[in-house]
Amino acid sequence: MVRHRYLIAAYLGISLLFSACGTIATPEWIPSTQTAAAVALANQTATRTAVPTQTATAAPTHTPTVTPIPPSNTPIPATETETPTPTVATATPTAEEAQPVEELLVRLADPANGETLFNMFQPAASFACATCHRADSEDRLIGPGLLNIGTRAETRVEGQNAIEYIYTSIVEPSTYVVDTFPDGLMPQTWAQIYSEDEIYDIIAYLMTLR
Repeated sequence: MVRHRYLIAAYLGISLLFSACGTIATPEWIPSTQTAAAVALANQTATRTAVPTQTATAAPTHTPTVTPIPPSNTPIPATETETPTPTVATATPTAEEAQPVEELLVRLADPANGETLFNMFQPAASFACATCHRADSEDRLIGPGLLNIGTRAETRVEGQNAIEYIYTSIVEPSTYVVDTFPDGLMPQTWAQIYSEDEIYDIIAYLMTLR
């Protein structure tokens, strides 16, 4: 019974207090300076923990290991460079180039002009070739007949072909004298009367007498 009285009295006191103040003020807790610093440090620690810091990790660099090669005492022979020998092209002579010069000169000569000169009287010699030589026979006139002279001239002097023999017989007639013919019968001045080209023209004509 006494307990109920206290409770009723306490309730009445609290009611009077609410009535007097209108509202019950909520007590505000004001931290001390040390407490505020501790709270700030705790907040910074929480912030650092909440935001992780990314640390860049450098990729490992692989350095190749170079194994030194010990020098060899065996000398390395020098490589000889073989210089190629230049090849000199040897021109193959043509059929005309392989012939003696005299034959080439006859081939280049004019046999028609040679025939004209053979029959032309030369005052310096007082003769024409045709005065002493037949062109259409081997029979003797004053000098030997010249038909087939190219064939017979091959056998006259050893080492001379037909053209060389006929040329010598014109410019130096005493070098070889045919048997049964006297030396000096042939004029010795034909080399002064005819030019070199004219002599080869006459030889070209005589080579046609077959």
